[in-house]
Amino acid sequence: MNVAIMKASIKKELWEFNGMLTWVPVTLAGVFIFIPLLSLILNGIDMQAVLVELEHITQFQQSDRLGEFFFVSAIALFSPFIVIGFIVQVYYFVTCLFDERRDQSVMFWRSLPVSDEMTIASKLLTGAIVIPVIFFAAATLLMVLMLVFAVVACIILSIGFDISLWGMLASANILSSVGYIWLTLVPMAIWLLPLYSWLMLASIYANKAPFLWAVLPIVALVVIEAIVVNYLHLSQPFFGHFLMDYFSITPDHHVDMSVAQEQSRLVALKLLIAQIDYRTVLVSAGLLFATYWFRVNKQES
Repeated sequence: MNVAIMKASIKKELWEFNGMLTWVPVTLAGVFIFIPLLSLILNGIDMQAVLVELEHITQFQQSDRLGEFFFVSAIALFSPFIVIGFIVQVYYFVTCLFDERRDQSVMFWRSLPVSDEMTIASKLLTGAIVIPVIFFAAATLLMVLMLVFAVVACIILSIGFDISLWGMLASANILSSVGYIWLTLVPMAIWLLPLYSWLMLASIYANKAPFLWAVLPIVALVVIEAIVVNYLHLSQPFFGHFLMDYFSITPDHHVDMSVAQEQSRLVALKLLIAQIDYRTVLVSAGLLFATYWFRVNKQES
């Protein structure tokens, strides 16, 4: 695989979706900054309440659970970015192959020395990895900005109120908490690879309304299978059970939750890895091959 061509293809994808991939994370980060500032401007600062809250935090620090508290806070901060990023991913996969056929730009891109395999691989890599990286980076930058405000607050409190919170920042294990969240990026992309592949297949196959082509066949299959299973009194629907089992964290896939505190941050990572099995490879490979076949053989009108 030519690395230079892959980089150029990914840059082309980012250029085509530049507005969405720039303004959505920036706007989301702006909301997190604007709302607290607006509340601060309208309500002011109640120093008595702040000092009481600082006393609670100090007591919490003495219980040696401050690192876990910060890790949960980091997850709460990253979660909106992950959810919104996933919505953007779905939109990207549904439209990435459809739009270039709709505006006939596929003719121009196929005239370039870029193979269909490279095109599909670059779109898959952009949607599965690059887009989440953008939203993870936005959340990380927002956290860095919050930490800068925290450092400024520590300086003010240590000088004006003789309250030292430097030990709290040192014991929060900030880098490790953010690092564990970033470690989930690749396992999550691999786990959701069948979904991404299906959306790409719908995008290349549909002549109109690719989102409906992605949703309606699944809904129809689940409903028809449920009716057949109920009518024939079968044990359980195979396809519906397959989807529920794969895309949910079921008890069968639970890892040992009785772990030490220093290992508890790995639980989410282990749960994601436990969901990845042979189904991921087989379904993704079949759907990607079908996407490639339609890319090569589908006639553009």
